[in-house]
Amino acid sequence: MLQNLLRAIEVLFLSALVSAVSNVTVVPLTSGCSSYPNYDNTTGIAGPLRLVADSTGTDVDGFKFKPLFAIAVGGGSWGFMVLPTIENKTAEEIPFQCSNDTLQAHLNMGFAGTVWQDLIAAGTPGESVFGFRLPDLPDPNYHLETCALITMNLHLVDGVEQPGVYLGSVNVTNWGFNYQNFTETGEYYYARLLGPNSNNPATGKQLNSGEFAGYIKITAA
Repeated sequence: MLQNLLRAIEVLFLSALVSAVSNVTVVPLTSGCSSYPNYDNTTGIAGPLRLVADSTGTDVDGFKFKPLFAIAVGGGSWGFMVLPTIENKTAEEIPFQCSNDTLQAHLNMGFAGTVWQDLIAAGTPGESVFGFRLPDLPDPNYHLETCALITMNLHLVDGVEQPGVYLGSVNVTNWGFNYQNFTETGEYYYARLLGPNSNNPATGKQLNSGEFAGYIKITAA
């Protein structure tokens, strides 16, 4: 009897915890680079920055994003910012910064050399993917912005702000992390913005099979 009672209390506690965590209000921060960590008022640039997975409830929490390149028609490069399935702690980090009101990564773009490349979320209506120089597809190229997250306590009206700055667009900070495994590229997760029209048209659900949701947190490097 006691064991059953304790189990019931545990279930109720976990249910309340999930509800509290999932009840999140997104608050866009100041537009431009001043809302990013490591902002230098004299240059208007914020950096160096680090982008990591956050609140996914999986082993990739804290993993850093890196580029996955594709070759575009004409020889120019485009690609995705992805998470590894196993992080190499000794690998060189990709530098990020905010300049000209835009999040950028320092990438080797082939013929163009190593440049500060603008990052976007773009693709098809259901796949606004975190990447760079993505081909001209039906979705708009969402301008990435910084947001704060407010979690609402179940019994209080006032929100509790979560520490940190989070990446989003169109007032959305939820990202779906989608597992991929190819011979040429190996295993990785790409991130797609869980915004308008992102639900799977076949199932009506927000997440695809094997996909999990989380945030992209921006910290000082």
